[in-house]
Amino acid sequence: MSIRGTTCVLGVALAAILSLPAAVLSAPSLCLSSHPANDLLGTYPLGSDGLFELGFIHSVSRTPVIDAYRIDGKGIVQTSEIFLAHGAGLPSGIDELNATGWRHENGQFILDLDRPIGTMIVRIQPEYKNTLHIADQSITLASLGQPALRIQACDPSE
Repeated sequence: MSIRGTTCVLGVALAAILSLPAAVLSAPSLCLSSHPANDLLGTYPLGSDGLFELGFIHSVSRTPVIDAYRIDGKGIVQTSEIFLAHGAGLPSGIDELNATGWRHENGQFILDLDRPIGTMIVRIQPEYKNTLHIADQSITLASLGQPALRIQACDPSE
């Protein structure tokens, strides 16, 4: 291929890349920092859908809970809470703040939500098995050695 042909191909490729939406060019990420010091502990890229989950053992019912989230713009939005047993601190119906649905499926209660969270502060205790689930990766949050974490949407390129 001639220099002119190569330049033309590169120009077309660059134009195609530049025309992609910003969301496609940089998938959302989560930044985990110590709290309250705010020392960055890690940046975790999410899939293009911006989804992640936090799992834990509920302190009262002693049963597993999964809270599902997505990155929406620059903030975190909770999309559901999935749990096995009712108890103090767990939802009991559709009347929860920002609830969009409530159902019982496969032995689990599922509260659908559209709840803006922004930045999250999560207290970590090893006995509650706090775990961050991102795509095919699970991170035991106690392994980060912090009693509390700040979890927020971030752009690692900034």
